[in-house]
Amino acid sequence: MAILVLFIVTLTLAVDTPNNSQETGTFSYTYDTQYTHLKAIEVNAPYEGIPKPLDKKPSFGYVQPWDGYVTNCTLIDKDMCMYFPAQTSNIKPDETYAGIEVGDNQWQKMAGEEALLSVQHNGGPFGAVIVQIDDETGEVIRYWRNHNHVTEWNDPTAHAEVTTIKAACQELGVFELGTIRKEVSKLPQKGNTSHCELYVNAEPCPMCYGAIFWANLSTVVYGATRYDAAVEGVNFGDAALYGELQKPYKDRTRTVRQATSANSLDAFNEWKRVQKIDY
Repeated sequence: MAILVLFIVTLTLAVDTPNNSQETGTFSYTYDTQYTHLKAIEVNAPYEGIPKPLDKKPSFGYVQPWDGYVTNCTLIDKDMCMYFPAQTSNIKPDETYAGIEVGDNQWQKMAGEEALLSVQHNGGPFGAVIVQIDDETGEVIRYWRNHNHVTEWNDPTAHAEVTTIKAACQELGVFELGTIRKEVSKLPQKGNTSHCELYVNAEPCPMCYGAIFWANLSTVVYGATRYDAAVEGVNFGDAALYGELQKPYKDRTRTVRQATSANSLDAFNEWKRVQKIDY
């Protein structure tokens, strides 16, 4: 029997009431714990580091390994199956990936496994793993693994990277994962500081790269390229978004306007003159 639990984030909401009191609101997602992991998994084992650079041959580069995985075609129109053969290597049409190509390790394999698990449970083909590493001992303290939940949660921001970052930050009690200090972490660690690294089955989209940047994750390792994600039948191309971000606002496909509003600077003027939690 499937086990359902609630992933609850508590928000403090200022509500006008007769006695001027504040009420607390919550929102939550229901998920099946048999295939969705939002809790840390303890490890406490040596970290082998990110995968080593590929050993390329000057004459032809390298031969990409492929595990031979091919699933049965369940498309309603069986005639369409012939147009979607198994892809056996990553698409790299230019020098975008030059100088960053590496092999894999157990965490990269796990991200791929999480992505496949997502597809098998009606989710998008994306999975992520966040590994927390103790800076003094060099050990993997724990990890989080998660996948895409866009259609399951009706949340267009619930990409694998974003939901995994949220899960890690919530459990650790922090809002950045680049340096986690022992005295502020909700979860134990041996050394005074630790940090997290991210493994993803596919190249992060611009939104996820933004989340990675704001979470201060200094290391990201991914497998499939943005070109792999855009092939016919997969159809998760980000080219339009990359192109959109390069245009002046007046030329973008969405209507965007900059309002000259009398109170547009109030929050900033308050922020710079009060005590606050910087981030």
